[in-house]
Amino acid sequence: MKPYLWAVALLLPIFAQYAQADSVSNLNLTTIAVDVLPNQGGGENVFFGLTGPGTNITGVGGINCLKQWCSVFNTVSLGSTVFTNVGQIFLSNFNSAMVGGKVYSPQEIGFTSPLFIAVLGQVGLPGHSENSFSACVPATVSSPITGIAGSGETFTQFSLNTPTGGSFCTTWHFVDAENGYQFVRGKFVVSTVPEPNTLGLLASGLAGILGFARTKRNRKPLRNA
Repeated sequence: MKPYLWAVALLLPIFAQYAQADSVSNLNLTTIAVDVLPNQGGGENVFFGLTGPGTNITGVGGINCLKQWCSVFNTVSLGSTVFTNVGQIFLSNFNSAMVGGKVYSPQEIGFTSPLFIAVLGQVGLPGHSENSFSACVPATVSSPITGIAGSGETFTQFSLNTPTGGSFCTTWHFVDAENGYQFVRGKFVVSTVPEPNTLGLLASGLAGILGFARTKRNRKPLRNA
């Protein structure tokens, strides 16, 4: 097989892979932010935002706090270790929805898979009094997040690929020596910097290979003296 044909055959599967990954229903998120406030019994203590190229989805929900660590009515004694797992976010409603560059009404969007934050560590509270104490532990978010938006001709199904390697940071307020600390706020953040245009790099490499092969093919052999 000629060099330039070999190069085309080698790169075609790569182009096919990216063409499929860039379909309108398969979207990449670059930033996920989830704020967790003390639960006062109403169930809506979580605010989330999912953003990426052509995507911006925000909403509110609630979580089940293990041993009620995030309840506004509970305190944690000095020196305790707390597993601040967020777990599944039970959605109450969406505030805004842009998917694939198209804006939908918040009533026209829904997730078909859970939005789930898994905390991978525990927070150790100080054994002494501090007015405010903060600590971060590693955490991850479920991926992909699937959903539907629109109706009729605008109906679409989407899959949101999420970045990994986030963290969940909590802040605690000292109450007194007897009661210890009380949860004030938690924030999960994960983000990624978009990579360079891979298709552009592949196209440049292909052009270089084809140019080299064409030059080599057109070069005339030197005659013997």
